[in-house]
Amino acid sequence: MRYSAAAILTVGDRYVLQLRDASAAIAFPAHWGLFGGEVDKGESPLDAIRREINEELALDVAEWREVGSFAYAAVSGEPSHSVIFAADITDRWASHLLREGQAAGVFHFEELPTPIIPLALTLISHYHATRPQRVAP
Repeated sequence: MRYSAAAILTVGDRYVLQLRDASAAIAFPAHWGLFGGEVDKGESPLDAIRREINEELALDVAEWREVGSFAYAAVSGEPSHSVIFAADITDRWASHLLREGQAAGVFHFEELPTPIIPLALTLISHYHATRPQRVAP
């Protein structure tokens, strides 16, 4: 079984997405999706998402909230399991450095870019519908 971790990152009320490389060697080339990746052997999903966000965005995020997990079949057909985490990175977004993918963008829910990985859209839609609303001061 393959294990992965994905991040729903927010900057204020907007969502951070990655534009994947255009390589035919990866699933969903040149699509927008969530940051994250594989869980290494002996690594917890939480440790994996911390490592992945540091590798991909050069951000050290300590405050994560697990928002769900699910089983799915990878594009290869291999049984897989993913754990989804959320973090608000508003205070550190200005210091990010993209190290993987073509671009990183920040989008309001109503303006999510296309093409977007269908599973990423499903996860963001569910999160958006159930996330705690911020209270204005």
